Amino acid sequence: MSDALRIVLAVVVLAHGVGHVLFLGPVAGLGAWAGQTGHSWLLTSAIGESATRAVATLVWTAAIVLFVAGVGGFLGGAAWWRGVTVAAAAVSIAGIVVFWDGIATTNAIFALVTDVVILGALLVVHWPSAELAGS
Repeated sequence: MSDALRIVLAVVVLAHGVGHVLFLGPVAGLGAWAGQTGHSWLLTSAIGESATRAVATLVWTAAIVLFVAGVGGFLGGAAWWRGVTVAAAAVSIAGIVVFWDGIATTNAIFALVTDVVILGALLVVHWPSAELAGS
């Protein structure tokens, strides 16, 4: 894989991963935007708002950390980057589903589609291959 393509892929996945701060910010009290509340159709009534916010903070932080680590592993040629990136996308999808009514729909749809594309590339198409990825 050309260095330019590796960098483009890394930037896209890194931007997506760091973009989860749009979901994290409102639940962690770092700001309010797009009417996002951190409410969960599944958790809020069961465990309360405070505990739901704690779970959301954990989920979005995990997604960010896992995507950043996955990109770092990809760029560094580590053998583990693919598994970490798959885990990041799975955590992100789970968070989007569970917190669907507490995040902005446009952001949720965009993130969900990006996660599905990442999973499809890594698990279905097996792209980039280990040789092309440099691991």
